Amino acid sequence: MLRRSRRWWLFAAAAAAASALLSIAACWAAIHVVYLFAEDLPATVVINLALVLWVLTLGCATALGGLRWRRTPGPSPARRMLAVVATVAVLATAGVQVNAYFGEYPTVGSLLGEQPVASHRPPPALQQPARNRFMASAVAAGWHAPSGLPQNGTLLAAQIPGTVSGFHGRDAVVYLPPAYYAPNRPVLPVLVLVSGQPGSPESWLRSTKLSYDLDAFAAAHEGLAPIVVIPDPNGSNQNNTMCMDSKLANAGTYMAQDVPAWIKSHLDADTNPAHWAIGGFSYGGTCSVQMVTRHPDVYESFMAISPEREPALAAKRSVTVDRAFHGDGAAFVSQLPLTLMAKHDYPAIHGWFAAGSQDATYSANVRVLMKAGEKAGMSVESQSFPGGHSWAVANKALKPGLNFVYGRLGLI
Repeated sequence: MLRRSRRWWLFAAAAAAASALLSIAACWAAIHVVYLFAEDLPATVVINLALVLWVLTLGCATALGGLRWRRTPGPSPARRMLAVVATVAVLATAGVQVNAYFGEYPTVGSLLGEQPVASHRPPPALQQPARNRFMASAVAAGWHAPSGLPQNGTLLAAQIPGTVSGFHGRDAVVYLPPAYYAPNRPVLPVLVLVSGQPGSPESWLRSTKLSYDLDAFAAAHEGLAPIVVIPDPNGSNQNNTMCMDSKLANAGTYMAQDVPAWIKSHLDADTNPAHWAIGGFSYGGTCSVQMVTRHPDVYESFMAISPEREPALAAKRSVTVDRAFHGDGAAFVSQLPLTLMAKHDYPAIHGWFAAGSQDATYSANVRVLMKAGEKAGMSVESQSFPGGHSWAVANKALKPGLNFVYGRLGLI
């Protein structure tokens, strides 16, 4: 059979080499020529793209019969079907390997949409006016759960309007713990979470065990857990607002003013900034550091998993500045966390960093940001978890990060 001939194997080897080179070149160009992303793509993506290109090349060559003598009979129908099945299997394997790295869909169920779902219904009516919701003491100190609380919290979907910013985000996800459904509910602290980019508020439900971890904590603490709000500061999977005010969008104002205002006007949330935290993964981790450095009067604690050293649209800073600030580098730099931490002191800010131990770039980012935070008077700590820049690491880091937040919010 010709595919076992020397000519076939030479072609296969040449195709493999060409696919590898094309994959490397394409991934490099996507970052450094087209500026699609701010960081180099991981080796897993490069290798699997090369595999896909190689398999497609071999498949097309076989289908077209380019290496067959014209007098040689074509493959049998069964063999053609086997070749199609093998090609699909290899392509699926490549997709599984890329997903295994990024951890976007940790289970088959999450790929099929089997995940906790936020329902579109309004939260229960407020019980306390905002003027009575500034809590100087920890909520756990005076709380005793009544009988009849639900076993689990509730996930709601809510549109948070950009009243001040003019920004229009996708629906936010809101978690209300069992204690929120007490006849005389406690005034609860707040955790704002932000997804990576690309991503959505639902990414926290699909790619991590967030709702289960919150319910488990509540079950062990008489129904107490924070009110968790997951807003959308990007507007779509394709957008990247950098969580800043720029010509792209007023996402910084949205996160610092519109989101907190909506929470305080729709939920029985503690209004004391000491009992407010913000956290996130990747883009979301970057956003959390941005918020505490630009708005320490809103958020006093943060949880940053695999944050960027600075927000970026491209690997080259000048491209980011051109796209978002009309080339005004000073306007961009003035908003950066590293700039602000070099100029101001933040003695009231407490932060927790995390990154994957195989994620050299973001682990280095954590070290730089931690050092700057310490110099600025912040109380910061960090942990490392096995893995790269992936939701799998975010899921591993989530429970320890939440434990840090719980202490700061007065829940333990």
